[in-house]
Amino acid sequence: MISKEDVISVIKELYDGKPVAFSKIKRKIKADPEEIERVLNELEREGLVKKYDVGGGKAYEVSSIDGFSLILSEIRKLKEEIKRLQNMIVERQKLSVSSFDDAYDRVKDSLGYAKLGDIRLELGLSKEEFYSKFRSHVESNYELIAGGDEGFVRKGSIYGIIKKKG
Repeated sequence: MISKEDVISVIKELYDGKPVAFSKIKRKIKADPEEIERVLNELEREGLVKKYDVGGGKAYEVSSIDGFSLILSEIRKLKEEIKRLQNMIVERQKLSVSSFDDAYDRVKDSLGYAKLGDIRLELGLSKEEFYSKFRSHVESNYELIAGGDEGFVRKGSIYGIIKKKG
């Protein structure tokens, strides 16, 4: 026996601004379709549910659902998503010059040379983000050497190999 409350809660859960198709309700409740339809007809007679003929089937929505509460719930979801994205951005900005120096120490060869592309990949940054963020640090603390597949372009040459000054 399916309760009216169960059917109403399923419709509210699946409601996204449009009436919920009978097939979706049937999939969610997983009971005898005739029993579900009987409960829906009772709810319609009581005025708790509205029935719509859509295409070749039926769709339902709870009469008490208002658009304002639906909009508010969507705004809450968006705010949570924005907060999550802001946290990701803050974490990315925590990459500092010390993380650059640590990556340099990991990828440098026995003579102290390292390719900027290898350091960038080690840090997991895009080219634009990497070179804009660490340009002044590299220029002030490392010797730039011509060569490599990527790096700073000076007078038509790519300077993509570095060695710590000192």
